[in-house]
Amino acid sequence: MKNIAVFFGGQSVEHEISILTGVMAVNSLDTSLYNPIPVYVAKDGKFYTGEKLFDVDEFKKLNVKGLKQVALLFGDKSLYWLKKNRLKKIADISCAINCMHGERGEDGSLAGLLNMCAIPLASPSITPSATCIDKEFTKTVMKGLKVKTLPGVAVCDLDEVDGVLGKLKFPLIVKPNNLGSSIGVERANDKEQLKKAVLNALKFGNLALIEPCLENFIEINCACYRDKDGAVKVSECERPIGSHEVLTFTDKYECGKRVFPADIEQKFSNKIKETTRKIYNALKFSGVIRIDYFISDGEVYLNEINTVPGSLAYYLFSDTLKGFKSMLTELITFSEREFAKGQTVQKTFKSGILMGIGSKGSKHL
Repeated sequence: MKNIAVFFGGQSVEHEISILTGVMAVNSLDTSLYNPIPVYVAKDGKFYTGEKLFDVDEFKKLNVKGLKQVALLFGDKSLYWLKKNRLKKIADISCAINCMHGERGEDGSLAGLLNMCAIPLASPSITPSATCIDKEFTKTVMKGLKVKTLPGVAVCDLDEVDGVLGKLKFPLIVKPNNLGSSIGVERANDKEQLKKAVLNALKFGNLALIEPCLENFIEINCACYRDKDGAVKVSECERPIGSHEVLTFTDKYECGKRVFPADIEQKFSNKIKETTRKIYNALKFSGVIRIDYFISDGEVYLNEINTVPGSLAYYLFSDTLKGFKSMLTELITFSEREFAKGQTVQKTFKSGILMGIGSKGSKHL
């Protein structure tokens, strides 16, 4: 039976949301095909596994002393138990699923680690993950794809705020450049509020992104993944409904509502689904993603791309956990097949260059 490692937690303010996504995923895997292995990444960055990680209630007062601290080794697809300063093999990992929201998970870091270990990943790979975690850089990429986004300016300190006011007009939205889940997002109606909002956003990262605040808009979400045969599946559109001017963390995860399918004109629904498919293909995505959009004054704007969406966005494809189970199987099947193809690529080249280099190397290199 294949061992599937599900990574969740992580060193991010989205840690708790990642736990919910990870525990849901590890419990939804088809146990007739796979042996699920939860890998919890604690807030100090250490990796753990253990049976109690299948129970979300355990995380209310988690004691890691009852867990096995584990590690991965470059060039080795096995998961190891760190026991009394020794490594003990637990299992060979056939495939992994990334449920780590935010930095050091969603930004391509975990994808890079797993790639170095030659472990297939049923989630987005390094390049698209690193691209989309950076909201400012995402705008640059979308410009090349002719996908509309709101203008934005990223700043690293308050000294840059005055320069922004010459480019953008109030009201403004300020958000951490490399974060999701609506954490650290604030509206600013004047310069004093703008400075406070920038300082708040900079608590969560090195850059604060400043954008115009749309007054009359609706937010729309659309997800996408590639099935076991490689066909791109695009979900129907969803309209999240919040109780604030800006969709907050509470709106998203605690008391928010949703309209599904979204009650929007068919032309907008078609455009959003077409754009989602276009981006998925252009950035060579794998795994499941969710893209968030704004509709305002007859225009569609891309807001952000989530490469590890909450609950892996399964609810946009199915209203049951049975459907989620099938979706996970498709993601794993496709990723394993694509990984196998990559293993046929030649990774060595005999040049003989080292034969002509002395003990001190070559000054011409």
